[in-house]
Amino acid sequence: VDHISILGSKLDVHVGPRRACRIGQSSVDGLIAMFASLLVVCLGLLTTFRFSDAQIYSFVNEPVPANRSLHTLYAFYVYSLEEAPEKDAGKPFVKFSQLVAHPAHPDQLSEQVKAYEGLQLSIMRYRDFWSLIDPKKFCSTDNDVLAGRADKKDQLQVMKKPGQTYRDVTVYTTTVRMLDTPSKDVKEFVQKTGVYILVFSNCGAYSDATVTGTVLVKNAYGFLPGNEYHKMPFYGWLLLTYVGLAVVWMGLSVRWWKELFMIQNCIAAVIFFGLLESFLWFIFLNDWNHTGLRGKFWSVLAILFTVIKSTFSYILVLVASLGWGVTRPYLDTKVIWKIQALSFLYIVLDFIREAVLSFRHSHSLSIAFVLLCLLPVSLLNGAIFSWVFTALSNLMETLKERRQHEKLALFQRLWRILIAALTVATGTLLFQIFNLSRSITSRWKYQWMLTDGISHGLFLFVLIAMMYLWAPNKSSQRYAYSQQIGGDDNKEEHPGAIWADDDNLEDDGEEGESFWATTKGASTLDEDGIPLASKAGVSVIGASSKSASTDEV
Repeated sequence: VDHISILGSKLDVHVGPRRACRIGQSSVDGLIAMFASLLVVCLGLLTTFRFSDAQIYSFVNEPVPANRSLHTLYAFYVYSLEEAPEKDAGKPFVKFSQLVAHPAHPDQLSEQVKAYEGLQLSIMRYRDFWSLIDPKKFCSTDNDVLAGRADKKDQLQVMKKPGQTYRDVTVYTTTVRMLDTPSKDVKEFVQKTGVYILVFSNCGAYSDATVTGTVLVKNAYGFLPGNEYHKMPFYGWLLLTYVGLAVVWMGLSVRWWKELFMIQNCIAAVIFFGLLESFLWFIFLNDWNHTGLRGKFWSVLAILFTVIKSTFSYILVLVASLGWGVTRPYLDTKVIWKIQALSFLYIVLDFIREAVLSFRHSHSLSIAFVLLCLLPVSLLNGAIFSWVFTALSNLMETLKERRQHEKLALFQRLWRILIAALTVATGTLLFQIFNLSRSITSRWKYQWMLTDGISHGLFLFVLIAMMYLWAPNKSSQRYAYSQQIGGDDNKEEHPGAIWADDDNLEDDGEEGESFWATTKGASTLDEDGIPLASKAGVSVIGASSKSASTDEV
C-alpha cells in the first residue's frame, strides 16, 4: 500500500487501511529586575528549540520511510540565476553529499542489500508535486519500465512523458545506497525559481535502516533561503536608521542632560534596543548566508531582543498615556503590578510568535497552528491598545478641564499618531490572516514585508513621533512637573496674576514658559531668562506667603 506523509505528517494521504507609590528608583529597579528574570526564562526556552540547518538539511542516523511510502521533509526557497537579486555565488544548485544508508544490523550487509536501490532523495517544486506524484501509485513496476515511464522498478515514479528525464520536469534525485562508505556526491543545477520540497521515498521492501548525509541547496547569492534574503539588506538599512536616531537623541541629551526626565531616558533605551535588534538580525542573516547554517547563538539573541524591544516599547507608550513623568510623577502600586504582569505575559506570547514565524516556512507549519500562536499576541495587543486609549482619553479630558492647552495639544498629537499606527497594523494583520489561506508558492517572495517590514516601519513612525514630542530641551524638567496657566476665565478673575504650580513652585519665578512654546514656538523669556510677564507687575496666586512676597513686584 503506497503511503505519502507530507512535511512531517502535516498532511497525510493514505491509500488502503492505515498601593500608591512613586515610580522612582525603587520601582524602576523592580521593573529592571523583572525584565532580567524574563530574559533568563526566554533564553532557557529558546535553547530547547531544535534548530534546522536552513538550506543544508542533515541526516544523522534518520530512519528510512516504511516500504512503499514517501515523506516530504523540508522546504527550500530558490531563485533561478535570471531572477536572483544577486549573482555573486554563481548558478543555484542542489548537492546530495556523503549520503549512505546503514542496516539496523551491520551483519545484514550482504551483496543483495548493497544492491538495494529503493531509497531515493529528491527535490521538486511544491507547485508541481501533485501533478508529478500520483498518490495511488508512485512506485515503479516492471510494466512501467517496459512502457518507458520509469528507468528501474521499485523506484520513485513521476508522471512524465516517455523519453523525458527527471531534470526535464524539474526533479533532482539521487539513490541512497547501503554501502560501507558514502556514495559519491551528486550536484545538480536548479533552473527554475520556486519552493522546492525534499522528498524521501522508499519503494522497495527493505526498511530496517538509517540514513546519514546532507542535502545542500545554494542560491546564486549564497545559502540564505529566498524568502529570507530581502530581510538582510532591510535590517542593514534599519540599523543605519537607528544609528542616526541614536546620534540625534544622544546630541540632544548631552546638551540638555540636566533637564532630562524618565520618559526621555526610556526613549533612549528603546532606540538602543532597536539598534541592537537590527544589528543582531543583520549579523544572523549574513552569517546564515555565508555558512548555510542557522546560527543558534545569533538567532537566540536576535529573537530575544526583538521580544524585549516590543515589550519595553508598549510599556513606554502605556506609561506615557498614563501621564507618568509629564503630568504625574506617581503611579499606584496596583497599576505597577498590572504593568509587570502584562509585560511577563507579552514576553512569553511574543516569544512563541517569533519562534513560530522563524520556522513556519521551512517546516511548513499548519495554518491552524500558526493562527493559534498569532492570535493570543494579537488579542493582547488589542487589550494593551484599549488600555492606552482609555488612559489617554481620560488624561486629555483632565487636561482640558484644567485648561492646560499646551500639554493637551501634545497628547492630542500622540492620540492621532497611535490611531494611524493602529489602523495600519490592524489592516496588515487582517491581510496576513487572509494571506495564510493562499499557497506559499504565490506569497513567499513578499511574505517578509508582512512579518518584518510593515511592523518595523510602524514602530519607527511611532518612535520618531515620540522623539519629536518629548525632545530634550532647556524646559524639559519644568514641563515634566509644572502645571500650565489656566484659561481666559482665570485671567479675567485675577488680572495680572501668574498661577503657581500645584506641585512645585520655584523661587526664581521662571515658571512661565510652556514646553510646547519652548520646543516648537517663540520663547516667552527675555534675553536675561526672566519671564516677560514679570516686568508687567503681577502677583502670584496659589503660592506660599514667602514666595508671594519675594516674587511680587
